[in-house]
Amino acid sequence: MSMLMPSMRDAEYNLGEARARLREIPEFRRLMFQIWPSLSPTELLHDLFGSRALLKSAAKDVLTDQEAEALFRARAASRDEAIFSDADAALLDEARELLGPRPRKGGVIDEADEIATFGHIVIDEVQDLTPMQLRMASRRSSGAMTVVGDIAQATGPFAPSDWNAVLKLLPKDRAARVAELSVGYRIPREIMEFAGRLLATAAPGQSAPTAVREADEAPRVVRVDADALLAQVTGEAKELVGALDSGRIAVVCPDDMADAVSSALGAAGVAHGRAGSSALEATLTVVPVGVVKGLEMDAVIVVEPTAMYEHPDVGPRGLYVALTRSTQRLVVVTSRDLPTELRD
Repeated sequence: MSMLMPSMRDAEYNLGEARARLREIPEFRRLMFQIWPSLSPTELLHDLFGSRALLKSAAKDVLTDQEAEALFRARAASRDEAIFSDADAALLDEARELLGPRPRKGGVIDEADEIATFGHIVIDEVQDLTPMQLRMASRRSSGAMTVVGDIAQATGPFAPSDWNAVLKLLPKDRAARVAELSVGYRIPREIMEFAGRLLATAAPGQSAPTAVREADEAPRVVRVDADALLAQVTGEAKELVGALDSGRIAVVCPDDMADAVSSALGAAGVAHGRAGSSALEATLTVVPVGVVKGLEMDAVIVVEPTAMYEHPDVGPRGLYVALTRSTQRLVVVTSRDLPTELRD
């Protein structure tokens, strides 16, 4: 069909419509089932990722050799034993769209195998979805969607630079309307103003929300020598635990410091939990910056913000996220100069 379309004289003839009509003809489906290999999405992805030759062919002019090699994974003993990651879900869905529903006995397609669509879809934290995940959501939409997010908090290799980068991957049946939420109810003004200094770098063109409440105290920055850093963090944690009777406190640190921070707290007899290995039920929790997004704490100690700022997987946006997790108190402990945007 793709080869025949350019020769069609009718300019209004649509390839997608032609395919859809052909799929409705039982005889055509039976014929195609007989002459065309019938692959499932899992079979396709398992075979593709398990062959360097297939990956090289498929990735030509699209991926570098290093990127294609990163996708390779040895084939399982059988396709039923293949293990896929969460990130593969969008690829499997794309393959399902390209392959179409797999015919059952006699070439019949069950309606249950068709991709269902919804009258209205609501997505929160949409800035964290990859382009392929956005495509997956779009094909389930009838055109009406409400998506909520904060571009300033978008991190990762596919982080969008603005809302246009998100909207272009969503249904275009209706004109998009962007509404900016300009009032903040969770974060106190003092903390928002401090963290908001990063926005010009983290998300140019984005404005910090106007906070409606005040904090008990302004964010506090503590500069110490590197060899005194963990002792200072421990002392600050003890002080906050004593000051907040029933609140929850997080020590947010670079991912590679989490073990050292936890060990220092443990050596000082400070009870605490670890994000990722236990629920956030402890009064005090050590949280690697890589998993801090979405959390809300009464008080937060941010450790070595400059290391976060400079890390390619965190950057200004990741630091902005870390600095905006507290609803009451924020303490920053550092052994280095703060990023330029945060200096007084």
